[in-house]
Amino acid sequence: MSKRFIITVITLIVIGVGAAVAIFLAKGYTISPQEKRIVGTGIITVSSEPDAASVYIDGHLTTATNATISSLTPKIYSVKVIKEGFIPWEKKLEVKEGLVTEVKVTLFPAIPTIYPLTFTGVSKPVLSPDGSKLAYIVPTQTQSGEPNKKGGVWVWTLIGNQPIAFARSAEPHQIASSSLADFSQADLQWSADSKQVLATVGKNNYLLESDRLNNEPRDITPILQATLDSWKEDIQAKDEARILAIQDLGLRKIASDSAQLYWSPDETKMMVKKEPTSALYVYDLESKKEYPLPDARAHLWLPDSRHIILVEEETISLIDFDGTNKAIIFAGKFEDSFVFPWPDSSRLVIISSLPTPTASEPNLYGINLR
Repeated sequence: MSKRFIITVITLIVIGVGAAVAIFLAKGYTISPQEKRIVGTGIITVSSEPDAASVYIDGHLTTATNATISSLTPKIYSVKVIKEGFIPWEKKLEVKEGLVTEVKVTLFPAIPTIYPLTFTGVSKPVLSPDGSKLAYIVPTQTQSGEPNKKGGVWVWTLIGNQPIAFARSAEPHQIASSSLADFSQADLQWSADSKQVLATVGKNNYLLESDRLNNEPRDITPILQATLDSWKEDIQAKDEARILAIQDLGLRKIASDSAQLYWSPDETKMMVKKEPTSALYVYDLESKKEYPLPDARAHLWLPDSRHIILVEEETISLIDFDGTNKAIIFAGKFEDSFVFPWPDSSRLVIISSLPTPTASEPNLYGINLR
């Protein structure tokens, strides 16, 4: 063979090898001096709400959120997301060869805004099963002892993050007046379909439509038990349908045998207490992983299905659904450990009061999460 042919062959081989190396490097592979070979790398993508937060990898400022971090050697990294005015987020993440690890971070305000939502007094609030309505009692007397014309049962339909003045359909409306019965001492209960409210006053049980004022509330005491049994059956039927929809037989058995079961709003996760005295776990039906949750007086899903509200003694916190990243949102007095989230996850609502002559009566207060 001629020298020119040999040089041409060698040149083609070199070009081919170089192209192959370039392709491997473009796909995230790198040359490891320690292992003396080409090894695969992984990728982390980080997005945040709000965006433009700083991302630190193992303590080093790497990029801003809504970005991709490539060519990472497979191992466990410490990822921290920081933005001024918000509580930092930090987690250990495992990067695997050839895979993308996606991280979606919600940053909560370091100093949340707290503001009143009602001014006439509130007691015995009850959230509807679908989380879209709140029923509560307005007292029959004002702070000065005068009769309160607004006294009775009220319902608030919760819509988005609009203030009450800008969402007419979301305005609180009275569904029963205390001029008809002493609803100030009533116990409230929602129907399974979130359309009716049962108000129990002494030995009387009034069934109230939640979308209007009930001028002649219907006393269903003679059929009370049958009504309650019907509601219970509706709830059980819905839970059974959810359980049967679980594809993994092991997770299906855990759900059906649990002492307590709380579905995430998107029904991709479930909080489970296996025994009445056992700890709570979150089971992710998509990844088929389980995560233990810290102890608290109450655990509630945030509507985004990615966070859980922890209610403790004079403290309200939010954690990721895997039990990490505890962020204290509120520390102070609130009534009866009552907390519920707005349907769009934009705020929490509590019952509280201020030690002043004009604000000592319990009312609903909002706590902004954005």
